[in-house]
Amino acid sequence: MNSFDQEYTVSEAGKVLHNANLIKKYHANLVYDYTEYPTKGHWKETFGDDDYKKAIIDWYPKNKNKPILFYVHTPFCEQLCNFCLCSKEITRNYDRVKEYLYSYLAKEIDLLEDHFVKNKVNFNFKEIYFGGGSPTYYKKEEFKFLIDRLKKFIDFKNIGDFTVEIDPRRVDEERLLFYHEMGVNRLSFGIQDFDPGVQEEINRPQPPELVDKLLTEKVRKLFPVINFDLLIGLPRQNIKTITQTIKDVVKLKPSQLQTMYVHYKPGTRKYMIKMVRNEPMLDFFDRKAVFQKASEILLNSGYTRAGFESYSLPNDPLTQSMKDKKAVYNSLGTQKGEATNFIAVGSSAHGVLNDEYYFQNYYEQPLYRQALEEGKFPIYRGLKMTSDDVIRREVIRHIRTFFNIEFDFFEKKYSKSFKDYFHKELENIKVFEKDDLLKINENNIVLTPLGEHFSPQIANVFDTYNDQQFYNRAI
Repeated sequence: MNSFDQEYTVSEAGKVLHNANLIKKYHANLVYDYTEYPTKGHWKETFGDDDYKKAIIDWYPKNKNKPILFYVHTPFCEQLCNFCLCSKEITRNYDRVKEYLYSYLAKEIDLLEDHFVKNKVNFNFKEIYFGGGSPTYYKKEEFKFLIDRLKKFIDFKNIGDFTVEIDPRRVDEERLLFYHEMGVNRLSFGIQDFDPGVQEEINRPQPPELVDKLLTEKVRKLFPVINFDLLIGLPRQNIKTITQTIKDVVKLKPSQLQTMYVHYKPGTRKYMIKMVRNEPMLDFFDRKAVFQKASEILLNSGYTRAGFESYSLPNDPLTQSMKDKKAVYNSLGTQKGEATNFIAVGSSAHGVLNDEYYFQNYYEQPLYRQALEEGKFPIYRGLKMTSDDVIRREVIRHIRTFFNIEFDFFEKKYSKSFKDYFHKELENIKVFEKDDLLKINENNIVLTPLGEHFSPQIANVFDTYNDQQFYNRAI
């Protein structure tokens, strides 16, 4: 039986809650989400405008038919959410938004198109994604301007998924129908939590009735894929509150869900301390308990697990891509994996030309704008990947998304013996096997239901950049 087809009961996965010491042991060290590998902290700030232009010219002739996702970042919100780590500016001055779009974002797109034309680059754009911040901040006139600008070099007839991140407090049914007229066919709602107490702490009041009012029969028909983003580990969350939130979610029936663990970083986002003015952040054990309860209800309600923190309905494209082992986990969540190459525009936006390059724009608006005023791409940092980076990224993706590693898959793809190449890592992960978190077989490594909770920690063993002592303490 293929390791993907193994079916585990919710009660088996729930064993994680019976051993608090196990949770403490494997949460002693900081690990990453691995939305990319190598992680951004290892990208080079010496990688700039010229390197980005050369990367496109170098990569395109070898990959003309590879599908590309075009990502647009809009760094504005009308109201601060206390949990948010996104790069954004809080403003109610719409002139700031218009200035960004017309004077800077459009200029970056102009530079990009000019570079394409000059070097005869005709990327195979297959997906579009508008993120933020809040792309719903744009009024119709500005949204249409952006669409029309993209149509000058993107053939919308070839676009599959076109996603817009939705702040349900800022739109109505008419606005969603307008998005569809512009070519959008996938919506991703920022939900986080439906409990009023939790919403008070994170400064994001939005009852389930608000979302239900938006998801009319007409909207559901036009947008077959609707995603909800939820956060696990927020203050005032507990088993009771998450139970009601997930029950409300199930009634609304999104086709996909991302149940992400919240990251608390008051050192870089000082406003996050506002979340803990009444109650602290959940500890590691309570986070696991809340996550497990959410997972239990979702699985019992007909959803299937799609990687570490994602779920989808049986007829959703993500479910099939999981079975086909095409799904990919990245900064947009678990995606079906059609377009794993990103070209990205907007402040802080980052892209990837798979197996070769990463690149990211400046976070800071002044630096982003200054580069564009000088006629340069606003590249903050980037990386030319090594062959070892590529292989390790694939291993980490499989652990993080499919909870297994099939040795034959890697040997066929990279012409290397998995056991020889990763002989040191195979020794290091034996500590997880002793704790019943995975099973090392002759032809594969399979995470147990208990081990799925620790997939980032297991993936961390294959991260050659993260130089830290591995787990050697007895429970």
